Amino acid sequence: MENNIKVSVIVPIYNAYDYLRQALDSIVAQTLTDIEIICIDDGSTDRSLDIIKEYQQSDARVRIVTENNAGPATARNKGIARAKGEYMIFLDADDFYEPQLLSELYRRASEEQLDITLANFDIYNNKSQKFTPATLELHSDIFEHGVVASKNEYPDYIFESATGYVWNKLFSTEFVREKELAFAPELYVFEDVCFVTTALSLAERVGRVDTVMIHHRVYSEQQRAKLFKKYYTQVPVVYLRIKDFLTQHGMYIPLMRGFINFSAGRCYKIYNLLWSDAKSSFWDLLHSGYADSLGWFRQASSDFEDADVAEFVASVGLYTHKQYTKRISHGVHVKPERISLTELKRRIKNVHIREKINKFFANRKKKKNKNGEENTQ
Repeated sequence: MENNIKVSVIVPIYNAYDYLRQALDSIVAQTLTDIEIICIDDGSTDRSLDIIKEYQQSDARVRIVTENNAGPATARNKGIARAKGEYMIFLDADDFYEPQLLSELYRRASEEQLDITLANFDIYNNKSQKFTPATLELHSDIFEHGVVASKNEYPDYIFESATGYVWNKLFSTEFVREKELAFAPELYVFEDVCFVTTALSLAERVGRVDTVMIHHRVYSEQQRAKLFKKYYTQVPVVYLRIKDFLTQHGMYIPLMRGFINFSAGRCYKIYNLLWSDAKSSFWDLLHSGYADSLGWFRQASSDFEDADVAEFVASVGLYTHKQYTKRISHGVHVKPERISLTELKRRIKNVHIREKINKFFANRKKKKNKNGEENTQ
């Protein structure tokens, strides 16, 4: 069987007992039968491992790997290392497939020699048990009518042509290994965004199957907010890691405009999802250096596709969150289209010089007061 495996399905599993059977049933029932199902149990404390063993007994295509709760990135990397298929796909343990998914993806990928094959999906609400269409990415239309495309034809649009989700993409195993693509275990959020974005930056041929055949299970907004509340400070780190990857592979300059629009746009959306205290912390994190490190001030406001994002970027560069909210409360907005790139850079440079000076004198005053107190004792 190992010599004829067409697709390796990699399933990281952690305490997925309630939904795991539906996920595995959807894989086992695929019309493409020349597959392997690599289940990585990431230290589950429920009976997930018992379910996997049950499926392994009845289907020789199921392989089990155990891990001591190292996280989804490490689990997926173990799957990549063990994959024997021509192509690989990653399934979340609570999502499920239509029976024709893998055969359709494999057919398109093999006929067109694709590095990455995208699959459309819908959203399955776990509470209401209803399906709703997924929101299309801003530039998903570059793959319309069966077009095969990549960063070569669409350097400004490739990052916003597909979601950052890893589970709706079929990857050529040769491509993944040749480019040494891997998930970053140190990232607690958006590790899949990092993997997908770097993969898109190197892929030569990307295509899409338009039929909806993946159902992505979602839960409450409270759970999503809880995740952001715990890890939102990692978001700029993710995008900086992507930028470093692009730079190391000589792709940052040719893809700079697309990357800046992508990273700034995503950070703007995340900022708007956060609650008040986190908004301030997230903003000031960007203001203190991340925005500059990400290259946001290397392009004019006219190069941003969204005027609100352009204003967000300029405001982050010029003001702390406290200063920004004070200005907004008085109805004063930045007009980035009226500021040249050179002038914006000059103003931002002066802002940071003033902040360094203020910080220096504040620390000096603090030290002086401390020494004064010590001297009076």
